[in-house]
Amino acid sequence: MPDNRFYIQVPFFDKNEPLFLEKEEFHHLAHVMRLKAGETIELINGMGSLAEAEITSLDKHRASLCVTSIQTDITPSHRLVLAQALPRLPRLEYIIEKSVELGVTELWLFPGTFSEKKEVSPSGLERLHHIALSAMKQCGRLFMPKIILLPPLLKWTSENIPTNAFFGDTRQSAISFPNSLNSDSFLIVIGPEKGLQEKEVLHLEKNLHMKGIKLHNNILRTDTAAICALSLASFALNTQNQI
Repeated sequence: MPDNRFYIQVPFFDKNEPLFLEKEEFHHLAHVMRLKAGETIELINGMGSLAEAEITSLDKHRASLCVTSIQTDITPSHRLVLAQALPRLPRLEYIIEKSVELGVTELWLFPGTFSEKKEVSPSGLERLHHIALSAMKQCGRLFMPKIILLPPLLKWTSENIPTNAFFGDTRQSAISFPNSLNSDSFLIVIGPEKGLQEKEVLHLEKNLHMKGIKLHNNILRTDTAAICALSLASFALNTQNQI
């Protein structure tokens, strides 16, 4: 990732368009990177666009920019969703960062029956968005994944559930990860450190029509399971799209 890439949540329309960088991104530009008027930076908006812009002036609270070029990436053709039961905050932050790097398009966070953490505060959610933003800039992707807070599993309905919907399953009867997804959508539900409750598993299977899949011969921690599942799904989706 270039050191001079910054985030601004606005659409990019035309060259020579004036824009303004404020708050944390301005602080990083002016006080961390110590960039000056006349220098060129990159801008991303999380909507698939990358722009180059010249710094035209700086004051105490914002940098004035002029867009000099715009590139637009193609919207991802697949839907890759991680539904993660809330773990302790350090593990959750790690999951957010690595999920973004692995190409997740949506992150659903929910309180599992056995979750040690039951909710995310507004300030905590803001921090998770900041971690996702940093990961997006670091890995070079141009689309910001959605982070969505959901109710407990037992309140879920089948609405908006992707075609390929699975949950991490440690039972001996669990099937192996599918060799072919046969669709451009994939959802994996990962339980908390203490696992999914039996009622949750029954609800996923009977009411939401999800299948339990085995991710590894060993029992994985929740953050390892999430990364393993997304790695396998991302590879399968990318391979499928190249055929």
